Amino acid sequence: MTELLVLVLLAGLAGGMSTIAAIAVKWAVSATGPLSASVVQFVLAMMAAMFLGVVVYFAIGGGGGVAAGLWVASGVMSASVMVVFVGFWREVRARAPGAVPGSGGVHRGLFVASVIGLVLANEFLMGWSFSLVTHALPVGFGTGDRQALVVAIGAIVSPWFVFPMAFEMIVTLGFLVSRFPPVMRRLLVLQPAIMICSPPTISGLPWLLGSSLGASGLMAGAVAVLLIALFRGEAISSATVRYLLALFVSLGLMAGGLYVWVELSSAGLFAVSLLAQMAAFLWAATAPERFGAASTEPARRPRSAEDGPAAEGT
Repeated sequence: MTELLVLVLLAGLAGGMSTIAAIAVKWAVSATGPLSASVVQFVLAMMAAMFLGVVVYFAIGGGGGVAAGLWVASGVMSASVMVVFVGFWREVRARAPGAVPGSGGVHRGLFVASVIGLVLANEFLMGWSFSLVTHALPVGFGTGDRQALVVAIGAIVSPWFVFPMAFEMIVTLGFLVSRFPPVMRRLLVLQPAIMICSPPTISGLPWLLGSSLGASGLMAGAVAVLLIALFRGEAISSATVRYLLALFVSLGLMAGGLYVWVELSSAGLFAVSLLAQMAAFLWAATAPERFGAASTEPARRPRSAEDGPAAEGT
């Protein structure tokens, strides 16, 4: 009963944190000034700091672990506050009389990269800390040279990383999907389902077989979406092509990683595929405008005299 209660509490916390991260991604889309951009980075860094403190506590243990966890978390939080101060200072300078127009703008590429990195760090640290709480991973790194890498990979392929990441994708799409053209909407909706179908995340042959078939079907579905769009003559932007390329590369890594995991008991390549897939999703989600207009519905033809008078009440 106690274990079930812990799982329920952690699941609720994971859902809440994933929702906050999705809101931060939504804010990142509309962040144009230094201050608004720094607020997004601040929120994501604060979340990462909390989970990092938990990991440090488990790594050290005891009273020393509590003190070290608090110091590390406080240090990261303090640094994130400084980011907001710098953003505020840059905003004030940009709006000061005589300032050069556009001098206080945000370097969009670097900002998007920081958001992607912080979101992935959040999900990774949450997966790691929750796996430690549920005893799914060893507390220490051990004495082996590669033990730390093994533990890190275990955190990525754990249910506490995969399922909250998929939930975050779903919530993010709820906020932003209407801003994308139809082709991208269909492709983006497939990604959370593909993330959920990560075969070895849950042990057991039924899940392994069922999720493998599901992932294969969803990969084929992504190809079908593209072919149908081409057949219908729908506009496909160069950004959509780049997104598709990144998505197919990540899916190829997932297929190869699954084989290596099952045959060689090494989850490293599979973990890389999960990170690559999420990075591709966040790259798309943080800039919907790069994919073109959100709607491709044809404009209604103006009524001419030949159409006759319009019916009353229509």
